[in-house]
Amino acid sequence: MLKIPLCIIINFLELNNIVLLPEEMGIKMADLTLRLDRWLKVARIFKSRNEAIEAIEGGLVKVNGERVKPAKNVKIGDVLTVKKGQQYREIKIKDITTKSLSSKLAKELYEVIGGSEMPEEVKELVEIFEKQNRKNKKEWKNTKENKKKRRKISEFKYGKF
Repeated sequence: MLKIPLCIIINFLELNNIVLLPEEMGIKMADLTLRLDRWLKVARIFKSRNEAIEAIEGGLVKVNGERVKPAKNVKIGDVLTVKKGQQYREIKIKDITTKSLSSKLAKELYEVIGGSEMPEEVKELVEIFEKQNRKNKKEWKNTKENKKKRRKISEFKYGKF
């Protein structure tokens, strides 16, 4: 008997606009899996698959509290922790599909369990640090030594040759 991977069968059915429920195909809903990077793109958490891969490899996406690789298969019920910008969001996967969906339908693929944003005091501190950092960079350009300044320092230390 020839065994064909499930993802190929699902893609074939979707391309030919054949709608079959997983139960009709003899598949349990709990058995459906999809690569993490692909699911993040389909669910429109990230705009592109490459962006999703970079976030996963950078440790910004965790599955059930663990750091994983982009090829990790996710299933219904998994909890993702996603950091985008200054926000952390906890997302529970409700459904899996391989087909790209509109933004309204894509939001039905997951449920936002919790999200935390930085408190206002912390945001203010971050802004102050960033301003100070920009100011220090500007001052560094003025104090950075060039050839002429190095010669003057050398003359001062060792005298003229």
